[in-house]
Amino acid sequence: METKEGKSGKMVLQRKEKIIAFAELAGYVLYVMWCTYDMHLDTGGLWTGVLSYLFQFVITILLVVKADKQRICDIGLKRPVIWDIPKGLLLGCCMFAAQQLPLLLMGMDYSAYAMAPDWGYMIGMSLYCFLCVGVVEEVMFRGFILHKTQALCNSRAVCVGINIVLFYAVHLFPLRFVFGEFYSIAVNVVFLCVYFFRSKNKSLVPLIVAHGFYDVLTSVLLPVFVYWAFG
Repeated sequence: METKEGKSGKMVLQRKEKIIAFAELAGYVLYVMWCTYDMHLDTGGLWTGVLSYLFQFVITILLVVKADKQRICDIGLKRPVIWDIPKGLLLGCCMFAAQQLPLLLMGMDYSAYAMAPDWGYMIGMSLYCFLCVGVVEEVMFRGFILHKTQALCNSRAVCVGINIVLFYAVHLFPLRFVFGEFYSIAVNVVFLCVYFFRSKNKSLVPLIVAHGFYDVLTSVLLPVFVYWAFG
């Protein structure tokens, strides 16, 4: 039977671990926000984004492996399997539909988003969406940050709420203070987190595919489709 002193020492240790986890999470979020802000101030274009995401990915992996003494698979970065791709594509379609259906019902005018097809840009942006945005943001938010918040709080609902707020905060500089953009981010985060919680092997790979595919749909394929439809 555990003594009173032993329980007290255990509680002190747990409290200390939570304080360290909170400090690490706060510092990490501030670092990511600075990287995002700096990236949008820079005029280097796509390559600035690539380098920024690369630095953020390296820092995240170092924190997991060196600071937390974990394996990268502990935060969900696991070896891909063939079924991860169709699952991710379906999840990305669901995210896209959940975002666009309310806009369609409200009669939104899409003509302003039309973009003439440029195959070089479309291929480059699609690779960027998958390999940079999809990979790095999922490792950061549904990997490192989600696991770190779960270490601080037992409620999954609260952890998802924190993930939404932090994801929106990091994307605050390129976005505006409008409900539609917050709604879009909130819906996407809920889809991704719920899928991750309900999956058996807790892999980030389907989420990476979903995130990248969703970004391709919204930033590449939808504008081109609108150009053809309204052109």
